[in-house]
Amino acid sequence: MEKIDLGQFVHVINSVDDLLTLYLRSLPVLAYLCRTDKLLFFKYSSRKKCFDLKVGIEKESLREVIENGFFNYDTDKIFRSDFNIKIRKWGSSCNDAIRSFVMSYVKKEVSVIKREELQPARFRKLFDELELGEEILYIPLIARGEIVGFLLVSPVCNVDSAKLYFDIFSCGLDKLLLKKSVENLVSIIQAEKDKAERDEKIYELGKTAMTIAHEMKNSLIGVIGLFDKLSDYLDDNEKAIKYRDIIKSQLNKLYNFTLDINRFSKITKDVKFERVDIADIIDNSIEMASTISDNVSFSVSVGDDAGWIYADKDHLEQVFLNLFKNSIEAKKDGKVKISVSVSKEGNNILIRIKDNCGGVDEETLKNMLKPFYTTKSYGTGLGLAIVKGIVENYEGEINFRNVPGGLECIIRLPIKRVEDRNGEKNHGS
Repeated sequence: MEKIDLGQFVHVINSVDDLLTLYLRSLPVLAYLCRTDKLLFFKYSSRKKCFDLKVGIEKESLREVIENGFFNYDTDKIFRSDFNIKIRKWGSSCNDAIRSFVMSYVKKEVSVIKREELQPARFRKLFDELELGEEILYIPLIARGEIVGFLLVSPVCNVDSAKLYFDIFSCGLDKLLLKKSVENLVSIIQAEKDKAERDEKIYELGKTAMTIAHEMKNSLIGVIGLFDKLSDYLDDNEKAIKYRDIIKSQLNKLYNFTLDINRFSKITKDVKFERVDIADIIDNSIEMASTISDNVSFSVSVGDDAGWIYADKDHLEQVFLNLFKNSIEAKKDGKVKISVSVSKEGNNILIRIKDNCGGVDEETLKNMLKPFYTTKSYGTGLGLAIVKGIVENYEGEINFRNVPGGLECIIRLPIKRVEDRNGEKNHGS
Protein backbone atom coordinates (compact mmCIF):
# COMPACT_ATOMS: atom_id res chain seq x y z
CA MET A 1 0.00 0.00 0.00
CA GLU A 2 1.32 3.44 -0.95
CA LYS A 3 2.13 5.65 2.01
CA ILE A 4 0.25 8.95 2.03
CA ASP A 5 2.47 11.85 3.09
CA LEU A 6 0.88 13.48 6.16
CA GLY A 7 2.37 16.89 5.45
CA GLN A 8 1.00 16.89 1.90
CA PHE A 9 -2.43 15.85 3.19
CA VAL A 10 -2.39 18.74 5.69
CA HIS A 11 -1.36 21.11 2.88
CA VAL A 12 -4.33 19.99 0.77
CA ILE A 13 -6.75 20.44 3.68
CA ASN A 14 -5.45 23.95 4.32
CA SER A 15 -5.38 25.01 0.67
CA VAL A 16 -8.96 24.23 -0.38
CA ASP A 17 -11.57 26.93 0.21
CA ASP A 18 -14.85 25.19 -0.56
CA LEU A 19 -16.57 22.19 1.00
CA LEU A 20 -17.07 20.05 -2.11
CA THR A 21 -13.39 20.23 -3.05
CA LEU A 22 -12.50 19.33 0.55
CA TYR A 23 -14.69 16.21 0.36
CA LEU A 24 -13.40 15.07 -3.01
CA ARG A 25 -9.74 15.69 -2.16
CA SER A 26 -9.79 14.14 1.32
CA LEU A 27 -12.21 11.22 1.26
CA PRO A 28 -10.32 9.06 -1.28
CA VAL A 29 -7.28 9.27 1.01
CA LEU A 30 -9.36 8.17 4.00
CA ALA A 31 -10.98 5.36 2.00
CA TYR A 32 -7.57 4.15 0.87
CA LEU A 33 -6.12 4.21 4.38
CA CYS A 34 -9.12 2.24 5.67
CA ARG A 35 -8.73 -0.30 2.85
CA THR A 36 -12.44 -0.04 2.25
CA ASP A 37 -14.59 -0.67 -0.82
CA LYS A 38 -17.19 2.03 -0.12
CA LEU A 39 -17.33 5.17 2.01
CA LEU A 40 -20.26 7.55 2.62
CA PHE A 41 -19.84 11.04 4.06
CA PHE A 42 -22.54 12.88 6.04
CA LYS A 43 -22.13 16.59 6.92
CA TYR A 44 -23.87 18.26 9.85
CA SER A 45 -26.28 21.06 8.88
CA SER A 46 -26.69 23.62 11.66
CA ARG A 47 -29.75 25.07 9.91
CA LYS A 48 -31.66 21.80 9.66
CA LYS A 49 -30.18 20.30 12.84
CA CYS A 50 -29.46 17.05 11.04
CA PHE A 51 -26.86 15.31 8.88
CA ASP A 52 -26.96 15.44 5.07
CA LEU A 53 -25.53 12.70 2.88
CA LYS A 54 -23.14 14.65 0.63
CA VAL A 55 -20.81 12.38 -1.32
CA GLY A 56 -19.35 8.87 -1.49
CA ILE A 57 -16.26 6.98 -2.65
CA GLU A 58 -16.36 3.47 -4.11
CA LYS A 59 -13.82 1.00 -5.45
CA GLU A 60 -13.86 2.14 -9.08
CA SER A 61 -13.30 5.82 -8.21
CA LEU A 62 -10.58 4.88 -5.73
CA ARG A 63 -8.80 2.81 -8.38
CA GLU A 64 -8.67 5.84 -10.68
CA VAL A 65 -7.35 8.01 -7.84
CA ILE A 66 -4.54 5.54 -7.19
CA GLU A 67 -3.65 5.38 -10.90
CA ASN A 68 -3.49 9.18 -11.27
CA GLY A 69 -1.92 9.95 -7.89
CA PHE A 70 -3.65 11.05 -4.71
CA PHE A 71 -3.20 14.75 -5.38
CA ASN A 72 -3.59 14.85 -9.19
CA TYR A 73 -6.88 13.12 -10.03
CA ASP A 74 -10.05 14.62 -11.58
CA THR A 75 -12.41 15.40 -8.66
CA ASP A 76 -15.29 16.33 -10.98
CA LYS A 77 -15.26 12.83 -12.46
CA ILE A 78 -15.73 11.33 -8.99
CA PHE A 79 -18.58 13.74 -8.24
CA ARG A 80 -20.33 12.78 -11.50
CA SER A 81 -19.92 9.04 -11.00
CA ASP A 82 -23.02 6.81 -11.01
CA PHE A 83 -22.37 6.08 -7.34
CA ASN A 84 -22.61 9.77 -6.39
CA ILE A 85 -25.55 10.50 -8.68
CA LYS A 86 -27.46 7.75 -6.89
CA ILE A 87 -26.42 9.15 -3.50
CA ARG A 88 -27.53 12.71 -4.32
CA LYS A 89 -30.85 11.57 -5.71
CA TRP A 90 -31.56 9.51 -2.61
CA GLY A 91 -30.30 12.14 -0.16
CA SER A 92 -32.50 14.95 -1.55
CA SER A 93 -35.65 12.85 -1.17
CA CYS A 94 -35.06 11.20 2.21
CA ASN A 95 -34.31 13.88 4.80
CA ASP A 96 -36.76 12.36 7.26
CA ALA A 97 -35.10 8.96 6.93
CA ILE A 98 -31.70 10.51 7.59
CA ARG A 99 -32.99 12.32 10.68
CA SER A 100 -34.38 9.06 12.06
CA PHE A 101 -31.06 7.38 11.42
CA VAL A 102 -29.17 10.15 13.17
CA MET A 103 -31.35 9.98 16.29
CA SER A 104 -30.62 6.26 16.64
CA TYR A 105 -26.97 5.88 15.71
CA VAL A 106 -24.93 9.09 15.81
CA LYS A 107 -22.53 9.24 18.78
CA LYS A 108 -18.92 10.16 19.49
CA GLU A 109 -17.50 6.62 19.40
CA VAL A 110 -16.58 4.44 16.45
CA SER A 111 -19.07 1.57 16.22
CA VAL A 112 -20.31 -1.26 14.01
CA ILE A 113 -23.86 -1.07 12.64
CA LYS A 114 -25.65 -4.20 11.39
CA ARG A 115 -27.86 -3.88 8.33
CA GLU A 116 -30.64 -5.93 9.90
CA GLU A 117 -30.89 -3.38 12.74
CA LEU A 118 -31.16 -0.33 10.48
CA GLN A 119 -34.19 1.89 10.87
CA PRO A 120 -36.10 3.22 8.99
CA ALA A 121 -36.60 0.72 6.15
CA ARG A 122 -35.66 3.35 3.54
CA PHE A 123 -32.15 3.34 4.95
CA ARG A 124 -31.90 -0.42 4.49
CA LYS A 125 -33.02 0.07 0.88
CA LEU A 126 -30.19 2.53 0.27
CA PHE A 127 -27.67 0.10 1.71
CA ASP A 128 -29.00 -2.64 -0.57
CA GLU A 129 -28.82 -0.36 -3.64
CA LEU A 130 -25.23 0.62 -2.83
CA GLU A 131 -24.29 -2.97 -1.88
CA LEU A 132 -22.83 -1.97 1.47
CA GLY A 133 -22.93 -5.42 3.06
CA GLU A 134 -24.36 -6.77 6.29
CA GLU A 135 -22.15 -4.68 8.58
CA ILE A 136 -20.81 -1.15 8.26
CA LEU A 137 -18.43 0.91 10.36
CA TYR A 138 -19.60 4.25 11.75
CA ILE A 139 -16.80 6.85 12.23
CA PRO A 140 -17.65 10.22 13.87
CA LEU A 141 -15.80 13.36 12.75
CA ILE A 142 -15.26 15.56 15.80
CA ALA A 143 -13.96 19.14 16.04
CA ARG A 144 -14.03 21.40 19.10
CA GLY A 145 -15.86 18.63 20.98
CA GLU A 146 -18.79 18.48 18.53
CA ILE A 147 -19.67 16.06 15.74
CA VAL A 148 -19.33 17.95 12.45
CA GLY A 149 -20.00 14.89 10.30
CA PHE A 150 -19.57 11.15 10.13
CA LEU A 151 -18.47 8.40 7.76
CA LEU A 152 -20.03 5.04 7.01
CA VAL A 153 -17.48 2.51 5.77
CA SER A 154 -17.99 -0.90 4.19
CA PRO A 155 -16.62 -3.43 4.87
CA VAL A 156 -15.78 -3.01 8.57
CA CYS A 157 -12.08 -2.30 9.03
CA ASN A 158 -9.49 -1.15 11.57
CA VAL A 159 -9.10 2.64 11.42
CA ASP A 160 -6.65 3.19 14.29
CA SER A 161 -3.71 3.89 11.96
CA ALA A 162 -5.73 6.55 10.11
CA LYS A 163 -7.02 8.39 13.20
CA LEU A 164 -4.72 11.37 12.73
CA TYR A 165 -5.97 11.80 9.16
CA PHE A 166 -9.58 11.73 10.35
CA ASP A 167 -8.79 14.41 12.93
CA ILE A 168 -7.12 16.63 10.34
CA PHE A 169 -10.08 16.25 7.98
CA SER A 170 -12.51 17.07 10.82
CA CYS A 171 -10.56 20.22 11.64
CA GLY A 172 -10.57 21.33 8.00
CA LEU A 173 -14.28 20.61 7.71
CA ASP A 174 -15.04 22.62 10.85
CA LYS A 175 -13.01 25.57 9.54
CA LEU A 176 -14.91 25.68 6.23
CA LEU A 177 -18.29 25.28 7.96
CA LEU A 178 -17.45 28.29 10.12
CA LYS A 179 -16.29 30.19 7.05
CA LYS A 180 -19.52 29.33 5.21
CA SER A 181 -21.66 30.52 8.13
CA VAL A 182 -19.82 33.82 8.33
CA GLU A 183 -19.98 34.31 4.55
CA ASN A 184 -23.73 33.76 4.70
CA LEU A 185 -23.99 36.41 7.40
CA VAL A 186 -21.90 38.79 5.31
CA SER A 187 -24.09 38.08 2.27
CA ILE A 188 -27.24 38.90 4.22
CA ILE A 189 -25.76 42.18 5.37
CA GLN A 190 -24.48 43.07 1.91
CA ALA A 191 -27.82 42.27 0.27
CA GLU A 192 -29.71 44.43 2.73
CA LYS A 193 -27.19 47.23 2.37
CA ASP A 194 -27.69 47.24 -1.43
CA LYS A 195 -31.45 47.39 -0.88
CA ALA A 196 -31.40 50.39 1.46
CA GLU A 197 -28.17 52.14 2.45
CA ARG A 198 -29.76 53.89 5.38
CA ASP A 199 -31.79 50.94 6.62
CA GLU A 200 -31.53 50.75 10.40
CA LYS A 201 -31.67 46.96 10.41
CA ILE A 202 -28.50 46.74 8.37
CA TYR A 203 -26.77 49.00 10.83
CA GLU A 204 -27.77 46.75 13.73
CA LEU A 205 -26.75 43.59 11.88
CA GLY A 206 -23.43 45.20 11.05
CA LYS A 207 -22.80 46.10 14.67
CA THR A 208 -23.69 42.56 15.72
CA ALA A 209 -21.32 41.01 13.18
CA MET A 210 -18.54 43.34 14.25
CA THR A 211 -19.16 42.55 17.92
CA ILE A 212 -19.08 38.81 17.25
CA ALA A 213 -15.84 39.14 15.30
CA HIS A 214 -14.31 41.30 18.03
CA GLU A 215 -15.23 38.82 20.78
CA MET A 216 -14.00 35.88 18.72
CA LYS A 217 -10.72 37.68 18.09
CA ASN A 218 -10.19 38.44 21.79
CA SER A 219 -10.98 34.86 22.76
CA LEU A 220 -8.62 33.46 20.14
CA ILE A 221 -5.80 35.73 21.31
CA GLY A 222 -6.16 34.24 24.78
CA VAL A 223 -6.42 30.67 23.49
CA ILE A 224 -3.36 31.06 21.25
CA GLY A 225 -1.37 32.53 24.12
CA LEU A 226 -2.30 29.72 26.51
CA PHE A 227 -1.67 27.12 23.83
CA ASP A 228 1.85 28.45 23.31
CA LYS A 229 2.50 28.07 27.04
CA LEU A 230 1.02 24.56 27.01
CA SER A 231 3.32 23.59 24.15
CA ASP A 232 6.32 24.12 26.43
CA TYR A 233 5.21 21.11 28.50
CA LEU A 234 5.18 18.66 25.59
CA ASP A 235 7.70 15.85 25.58
CA ASP A 236 9.54 14.92 22.40
CA ASN A 237 6.58 12.84 21.28
CA GLU A 238 6.44 12.94 17.49
CA LYS A 239 2.65 12.55 17.27
CA ALA A 240 2.03 15.17 19.96
CA ILE A 241 4.27 17.65 18.15
CA LYS A 242 2.38 17.07 14.89
CA TYR A 243 -0.91 17.66 16.70
CA ARG A 244 0.51 20.85 18.21
CA ASP A 245 1.59 22.23 14.84
CA ILE A 246 -1.75 21.44 13.22
CA ILE A 247 -3.77 22.98 16.04
CA LYS A 248 -1.60 26.11 16.10
CA SER A 249 -1.98 26.49 12.35
CA GLN A 250 -5.78 26.23 12.57
CA LEU A 251 -5.98 28.69 15.47
CA ASN A 252 -3.96 31.25 13.53
CA LYS A 253 -6.20 30.81 10.48
CA LEU A 254 -9.32 31.36 12.59
CA TYR A 255 -7.78 34.47 14.12
CA ASN A 256 -6.95 35.92 10.69
CA PHE A 257 -10.45 35.07 9.55
CA THR A 258 -12.02 37.16 12.33
CA LEU A 259 -10.00 40.12 11.11
CA ASP A 260 -11.55 39.68 7.66
CA ILE A 261 -15.06 39.79 9.12
CA ASN A 262 -14.40 43.31 10.36
CA ARG A 263 -14.02 44.41 6.74
CA PHE A 264 -17.41 43.05 5.66
CA SER A 265 -18.97 46.49 5.14
CA LYS A 266 -16.33 47.34 2.53
CA ILE A 267 -16.71 44.15 0.54
CA THR A 268 -17.09 44.66 -3.20
CA LYS A 269 -17.25 41.71 -5.55
CA ASP A 270 -16.74 41.68 -9.30
CA VAL A 271 -18.92 39.47 -11.46
CA LYS A 272 -17.29 36.06 -11.59
CA PHE A 273 -18.66 33.53 -14.08
CA GLU A 274 -17.90 29.95 -13.16
CA ARG A 275 -19.50 26.54 -13.06
CA VAL A 276 -21.60 26.43 -9.89
CA ASP A 277 -23.64 23.71 -8.19
CA ILE A 278 -27.30 24.80 -8.11
CA ALA A 279 -28.17 22.59 -5.13
CA ASP A 280 -25.37 24.24 -3.14
CA ILE A 281 -26.60 27.71 -4.17
CA ILE A 282 -30.14 26.85 -3.03
CA ASP A 283 -28.88 25.38 0.25
CA ASN A 284 -26.87 28.53 1.02
CA SER A 285 -29.86 30.74 0.19
CA ILE A 286 -32.16 28.65 2.38
CA GLU A 287 -29.70 28.94 5.26
CA MET A 288 -29.64 32.73 4.86
CA ALA A 289 -33.43 32.98 4.49
CA SER A 290 -33.93 30.87 7.59
CA THR A 291 -32.31 33.60 9.68
CA ILE A 292 -35.24 35.87 8.78
CA SER A 293 -37.89 33.52 10.19
CA ASP A 294 -37.90 30.15 11.88
CA ASN A 295 -41.50 29.59 10.80
CA VAL A 296 -40.66 28.51 7.25
CA SER A 297 -40.05 25.15 5.59
CA PHE A 298 -38.51 24.32 2.22
CA SER A 299 -38.76 21.41 -0.20
CA VAL A 300 -36.20 21.19 -2.99
CA SER A 301 -36.03 19.05 -6.12
CA VAL A 302 -33.11 19.31 -8.55
CA GLY A 303 -33.14 17.18 -11.71
CA ASP A 304 -30.18 14.87 -12.31
CA ASP A 305 -29.29 16.75 -15.51
CA ALA A 306 -29.89 20.21 -14.03
CA GLY A 307 -27.30 20.27 -11.28
CA TRP A 308 -25.07 23.08 -12.54
CA ILE A 309 -25.06 26.40 -14.37
CA TYR A 310 -22.34 28.75 -15.59
CA ALA A 311 -22.98 31.90 -13.57
CA ASP A 312 -21.92 34.21 -10.77
CA LYS A 313 -22.51 32.41 -7.48
CA ASP A 314 -23.32 35.59 -5.55
CA HIS A 315 -25.84 36.70 -8.18
CA LEU A 316 -27.77 33.44 -8.00
CA GLU A 317 -27.79 33.46 -4.21
CA GLN A 318 -29.15 37.01 -4.38
CA VAL A 319 -31.96 35.84 -6.68
CA PHE A 320 -33.03 32.95 -4.45
CA LEU A 321 -32.65 34.94 -1.22
CA ASN A 322 -34.77 37.87 -2.47
CA LEU A 323 -37.52 35.54 -3.68
CA PHE A 324 -37.52 33.57 -0.42
CA LYS A 325 -37.68 36.82 1.59
CA ASN A 326 -40.57 38.04 -0.53
CA SER A 327 -42.57 34.92 0.30
CA ILE A 328 -41.68 35.03 4.00
CA GLU A 329 -42.69 38.69 4.33
CA ALA A 330 -45.95 38.14 2.40
CA LYS A 331 -47.31 35.52 4.82
CA LYS A 332 -49.63 37.10 7.38
CA ASP A 333 -49.96 34.10 9.68
CA GLY A 334 -49.17 30.40 9.79
CA LYS A 335 -46.15 28.53 8.52
CA VAL A 336 -44.55 29.60 5.25
CA LYS A 337 -44.01 26.70 2.85
CA ILE A 338 -41.74 27.21 -0.14
CA SER A 339 -41.05 24.61 -2.81
CA VAL A 340 -38.18 24.89 -5.29
CA SER A 341 -37.78 22.74 -8.40
CA VAL A 342 -34.98 22.93 -10.97
CA SER A 343 -35.05 21.13 -14.31
CA LYS A 344 -33.25 21.27 -17.63
CA GLU A 345 -35.12 22.51 -20.70
CA GLY A 346 -32.94 22.43 -23.80
CA ASN A 347 -29.96 24.73 -23.18
CA ASN A 348 -31.74 26.39 -20.25
CA ILE A 349 -32.32 25.79 -16.59
CA LEU A 350 -35.96 26.17 -15.50
CA ILE A 351 -36.45 27.24 -11.88
CA ARG A 352 -39.88 27.20 -10.22
CA ILE A 353 -40.37 28.70 -6.76
CA LYS A 354 -43.86 28.31 -5.27
CA ASP A 355 -45.22 29.47 -1.89
CA ASN A 356 -48.43 29.19 0.14
CA CYS A 357 -48.74 32.91 0.89
CA GLY A 358 -52.06 33.62 -0.80
CA GLY A 359 -51.00 35.14 -4.10
CA VAL A 360 -51.46 38.78 -5.14
CA ASP A 361 -54.07 40.90 -6.93
CA GLU A 362 -53.86 41.64 -10.66
CA GLU A 363 -52.46 45.15 -10.15
CA THR A 364 -49.60 43.85 -8.00
CA LEU A 365 -48.95 40.97 -10.40
CA LYS A 366 -48.58 43.49 -13.23
CA ASN A 367 -46.23 45.87 -11.40
CA MET A 368 -44.31 43.80 -8.82
CA LEU A 369 -41.09 43.66 -10.88
CA LYS A 370 -40.93 47.43 -11.31
CA PRO A 371 -38.38 49.38 -9.21
CA PHE A 372 -39.78 51.00 -6.06
CA TYR A 373 -43.17 49.30 -6.42
CA THR A 374 -44.26 47.83 -3.09
CA THR A 375 -47.46 47.03 -1.22
CA LYS A 376 -45.63 46.94 2.12
CA SER A 377 -45.47 49.70 4.68
CA TYR A 378 -41.68 49.28 4.79
CA GLY A 379 -38.92 48.58 2.29
CA THR A 380 -37.86 50.20 -0.96
CA GLY A 381 -39.54 47.89 -3.45
CA LEU A 382 -36.20 47.01 -5.02
CA GLY A 383 -35.93 43.34 -4.01
CA LEU A 384 -37.77 41.88 -7.01
CA ALA A 385 -36.39 44.58 -9.32
CA ILE A 386 -32.88 43.37 -8.41
CA VAL A 387 -33.93 39.79 -9.21
CA LYS A 388 -35.33 40.93 -12.56
CA GLY A 389 -32.13 42.83 -13.36
CA ILE A 390 -29.92 39.82 -12.62
CA VAL A 391 -32.10 37.46 -14.66
CA GLU A 392 -32.27 39.82 -17.63
CA ASN A 393 -28.51 40.43 -17.42
CA TYR A 394 -28.16 36.70 -18.08
CA GLU A 395 -30.63 37.06 -20.99
CA GLY A 396 -33.06 34.96 -19.02
CA GLU A 397 -36.77 35.33 -18.35
CA ILE A 398 -38.78 35.75 -15.15
CA ASN A 399 -42.55 35.61 -14.65
CA PHE A 400 -44.97 35.38 -11.75
CA ARG A 401 -48.39 33.79 -11.64
CA ASN A 402 -51.01 33.07 -9.01
CA VAL A 403 -51.51 29.40 -8.17
CA PRO A 404 -53.92 27.78 -5.71
CA GLY A 405 -53.01 29.12 -2.28
CA GLY A 406 -50.00 31.15 -3.32
CA LEU A 407 -47.64 32.61 -5.89
CA GLU A 408 -45.27 30.90 -8.31
CA CYS A 409 -42.13 32.42 -9.81
CA ILE A 410 -40.79 30.87 -13.02
CA ILE A 411 -37.23 31.69 -14.10
CA ARG A 412 -35.51 30.48 -17.26
CA LEU A 413 -31.72 30.93 -17.47
CA PRO A 414 -29.14 29.86 -20.09
CA ILE A 415 -26.94 27.13 -18.64
CA LYS A 416 -23.85 28.99 -19.85
CA ARG A 417 -23.26 32.74 -19.77
CA VAL A 418 -24.53 34.57 -22.81
CA GLU A 419 -21.40 36.60 -23.38
CA ASP A 420 -17.77 35.80 -22.67
CA ARG A 421 -15.10 38.28 -21.63
CA ASN A 422 -14.39 39.15 -25.27
CA GLY A 423 -18.01 40.01 -25.97
CA GLU A 424 -18.66 36.89 -28.10
CA LYS A 425 -22.06 35.26 -27.71
CA ASN A 426 -22.12 31.85 -26.07
CA HIS A 427 -25.57 30.30 -25.99
CA GLY A 428 -26.32 27.00 -24.31
CA SER A 429 -24.05 24.19 -23.27
